[in-house]
Amino acid sequence: MVCGAALLFCARTASQFPAAPGTGPGLPETIEAIDSARVTTRILYVTAHPDDEPPMVLTYLARGLHADVALLSLTRGEGGQNALGPEQAPQLGLIRTQELLAATRGYGVKLFFTRAPDFGYSKTPEETMRVWGDQVLEDMVRVIRTFRPNIVVNGWAGVRGGHGHHQSAGILTPKAVQLAADPAFKLPKSQALDFGEGPAAVWGTKENPVRLLGIDRFSEKPKGYVMPLDDVSPLYGKTWREMGIDAFANHRSQGIAAFLNSPFSRRPIGILQEDGTPVDPATLIRPITESRPQGCKAFAEADRLLAAARASALGLDWPTAVHSLAEAARTVASWESACPTHLTGNEDFLFDIARMRRRVERALAMAAGFRVTAEAGRSEVVPANSFDVLELAR
Repeated sequence: MVCGAALLFCARTASQFPAAPGTGPGLPETIEAIDSARVTTRILYVTAHPDDEPPMVLTYLARGLHADVALLSLTRGEGGQNALGPEQAPQLGLIRTQELLAATRGYGVKLFFTRAPDFGYSKTPEETMRVWGDQVLEDMVRVIRTFRPNIVVNGWAGVRGGHGHHQSAGILTPKAVQLAADPAFKLPKSQALDFGEGPAAVWGTKENPVRLLGIDRFSEKPKGYVMPLDDVSPLYGKTWREMGIDAFANHRSQGIAAFLNSPFSRRPIGILQEDGTPVDPATLIRPITESRPQGCKAFAEADRLLAAARASALGLDWPTAVHSLAEAARTVASWESACPTHLTGNEDFLFDIARMRRRVERALAMAAGFRVTAEAGRSEVVPANSFDVLELAR
């Protein structure tokens, strides 16, 4: 019932948000899907509100480096202003949620929220923590254990002034990373089945280390590795900055138009280690050929097939591209038996395999032109009533 209502709501609002580059079934999207299937790195970016995120950074990480990126917004922004209409509080939260969903589709990233309320401007992190309580930290740990990132980017690291929500996000992020790796920190049972796969018992231990990084986006000469945000995407013909700003324009309720051409949006942005030292850009992503276990020949074979599929797709030889991708999907599915037997019971390893398989299958579906459309049989629904959903596949 909830899913059906959500589908209807999304269908009614979808026309408000134009399609972003990378969201259609064309050649660039297919090549991007293949390239993404060849990278195993997962990156979680943490911020406080919708429209806090640096759009060009998320776009570069997801579409430039092809990492599996997720954005965690602690609030839904219901305490902010509304430049479009009279909606406030929960209604504004719904609007801003849809705006952020539209923006993240343009960035090419997933999206998570916590239960943190946006109660308007807060002067101190102490005030924010009192209102938020312990549930926000629990939600952050749940997201980390569920998404299982290799890198967590603290979007408000080191902030010691301004909005209390921003300061709190910067304080809570390293705590959440630490608690996610602590087997003594148990999540409430009510959250044990979230997101289908469910959270891992722990994440971020010595076996699966999590790197905590920060962002310098407020300096004219930022510290750390300055990301090449003004490089042009060879697939879309725009810079990562331009693509990100185009998607960021979906935050319409916040009167975002004035920001789009401001000098602030053109500043260089650095990414750095938790201790302030620069990041080696070569360590930001991990190709499947360097994934664990190193001795598994299936990794190299799958990468070879994906590279062949990419070359065929660029030559518009779609039957050959589909064949190579289908072989890659079969190879990924056979990894459990192809790799050393002592790893077959490793939950984290199997999780990685499942994530890789889905990325390969997505590339296969795009190359084959396979699409599924779902339509509800009724335009309006109420609680406790059922309705039919028609699924069309082609």
